[in-house]
Amino acid sequence: MLDSSFRLGSVLGIRIGVHYTWFIIFALLTYSLYAVFAYQHEQWQSSVALGTAVVTSLLFFASILLHELGHSVVALYRGIRVRAITLFIFGGMAQTEKDAESAATEFWIAIAGPIVSLLLAGMFYVLALLTGQPGAPATEACTWLARINLMVALFNLLPGFPLDGGRVFRAIVWWVSGNARKGMQWALWSGRVVAYGLIGYGLFVILYHGYVINGMWIALIGWFLLNLTQAHGREYTLGRVLNNVTVLHMMRRDVPRVAATTPILEWVDDYVLTHGLRAYLVDDEGRAVGLVTLSDASRIERAEWGKVSVRKVMTPYERLHMVSPDANLAQVMRLMYEYSLNQVPVNRNGDIVGWIDRDYLLRVLQLHSETGR
Repeated sequence: MLDSSFRLGSVLGIRIGVHYTWFIIFALLTYSLYAVFAYQHEQWQSSVALGTAVVTSLLFFASILLHELGHSVVALYRGIRVRAITLFIFGGMAQTEKDAESAATEFWIAIAGPIVSLLLAGMFYVLALLTGQPGAPATEACTWLARINLMVALFNLLPGFPLDGGRVFRAIVWWVSGNARKGMQWALWSGRVVAYGLIGYGLFVILYHGYVINGMWIALIGWFLLNLTQAHGREYTLGRVLNNVTVLHMMRRDVPRVAATTPILEWVDDYVLTHGLRAYLVDDEGRAVGLVTLSDASRIERAEWGKVSVRKVMTPYERLHMVSPDANLAQVMRLMYEYSLNQVPVNRNGDIVGWIDRDYLLRVLQLHSETGR
């Protein structure tokens, strides 16, 4: 999602972005508010109704951002780094570095967002009263914002994972049972129940009441929630694999090697194309001195490949990002993500004894995801 977002800035070191789908819902919401304000207040000029609609929409999404910041501030306080917050068509999403490590942390992070929305609802309600001018643009905007923030808080408290209420439910089951896995299993189950409930209710609104647009919107939210629930289930399975499987059990021991004096052209023709491997350790008299990849070779003009050795283009040993055999796969994935690596060498007492290959790792994780194990 972050790959398709526009960066607005950062708060507390958290990247704030807007996904392209946000512009769709912003336009629809603004148009809807304009139509409502113009219909309910015929005395308003069109420019006043449109201006009020735009400002109200912006304040609504600012409220969503504050909702997500509520989660993020508590996460930071609890020692969990938050990479980014992205606003998109269905609201906002905070991307954390890791999951909560205790039921209490999960509970307080989850409940923080609805609390912020409830406080915002109260604030806008008080502001609407303080204006003292029924029918004035500021009063109407604050009244709508009070209602919508209350709805956001109540909707998010539905016990359907990954909604905040689902996370609260997960924390409670986790705390009562003392089992984080059981908490997640119950939360995923509740997420599916709520999602199918919303889809069914949306169809009921369409078929029984004839409100096609409203019904489709409710069913779409349910469908989106169902997909999120399933995605989080897969992520949780993969997360357990990443945190519980060590590098020793996944590393490739027969790491391909090439002599440091080998010309790039010879390496490509006799090693890469013959064996179908894009990366090799560079060997100098039995000692690994670096790692060379096709990307490294591409920095040299092809006409020069026969004259330049792999040593000249390799990443030197001292600059390699390596892990120990006892590290878990989560640490490997963080290195790959942070430094855009395809291979991470495994170092034991100064010697490279293997490496983790990105393609192989992803294939194994995909199998775990598909089998649910």
